[in-house]
Amino acid sequence: MAYFPMFVDMTERECLIVGGGNVAYRKVIVMLDFGAKVTVVAEDICDELRKLTIDDIASEDKTSSYTANKENRITFIKRRFERKDCDGMEMVIAATDDNALNHEIAEYCKAKDIMVNAVDQKADCSFIFPSYIKEKNLVAAFSSGGNSPVLTQYLKGKEQEILTPFLGELNEYMGQIREKVIAQYDTEAERKRVFKEILSAAIYNGRIPEI
Repeated sequence: MAYFPMFVDMTERECLIVGGGNVAYRKVIVMLDFGAKVTVVAEDICDELRKLTIDDIASEDKTSSYTANKENRITFIKRRFERKDCDGMEMVIAATDDNALNHEIAEYCKAKDIMVNAVDQKADCSFIFPSYIKEKNLVAAFSSGGNSPVLTQYLKGKEQEILTPFLGELNEYMGQIREKVIAQYDTEAERKRVFKEILSAAIYNGRIPEI
């Protein structure tokens, strides 16, 4: 089954990640990269997650919940998962090493119409994570429908040759001038021509035009 490609604004949206291992850490980093507010529920967390705390106080010294970074975008809750943890979340990621628990979390979320991903359990997912490249707001993503992560990683490697940091900067510039171009040119055809000329010139010269 092919998954529908949909880009979602996760800025300040609530995301629950159940699990404290390396897999959970990788999902935390992805969700923070896209601006989500992340809650991690786990009885213990790995060193990588522990390093996200402001004061480097080890999680085992904490007994309940605590916020772990200055932007208030990560909260760790040190205990076993409870179903109520999912309530109010817009996205849930089950990233424990217990397949039965991941399945339970997924079933609960589906019944509550909460988007859920159970890591490496395709049948339990209502969405999957693609391989992606992100340069500022410019994002390219690849999905094999869960069939072949190796293939999507191959495609990601090929795309990285094209989607460079320069294009990320260029995309930011195009966003900055967009309203000005729209106001200056009346027709869609004229605007498209101007944008294409700017794009071609920037790529040819290898530099971002001055505003």
